Amino acid sequence: MALVPGLQMPSRLERFGYPDFKGHTVLVVDDHADSLEFMKQLLEFCNATVVPAWSTAHARTALDHCLPSLIVCDFQLPRETGVAFVGWLRTLPDARARIPAVAVTAYPDDFMQHRDESLAFDAYFVKPIEAPRFLRTLETILSRSVAPNQAHSA
Repeated sequence: MALVPGLQMPSRLERFGYPDFKGHTVLVVDDHADSLEFMKQLLEFCNATVVPAWSTAHARTALDHCLPSLIVCDFQLPRETGVAFVGWLRTLPDARARIPAVAVTAYPDDFMQHRDESLAFDAYFVKPIEAPRFLRTLETILSRSVAPNQAHSA
């Protein structure tokens, strides 16, 4: 969503009940430009800061510069699958290992064949994404964990 100087972001009511992800950064990894742009626009509509990555190599570089609240990753990527990428992430000795991750896939049968490895994801969705359910799930995941880029107060 393009910002116009002086124009405020829509309230939850104006967003038709969609969640407000203000203060959260989401790393979206997808090699298909249309899927990446759809996710970017959907999450920005909910006030998230989105870091797009078109490959796992690009996502690794992004993770060197930011600590997102959540990662949304395509399951089937060229060169390295989403499962391999999130598996690598979970082995890191720092806060990046605890970033929640959600898989998206156009191939649910392939995802289910890798069920054991896919346990590294907090949730998965089949494309085309059902936006309301997808966003409610992201909201639940983000609410149950302290976002890495936000302070926790007791």
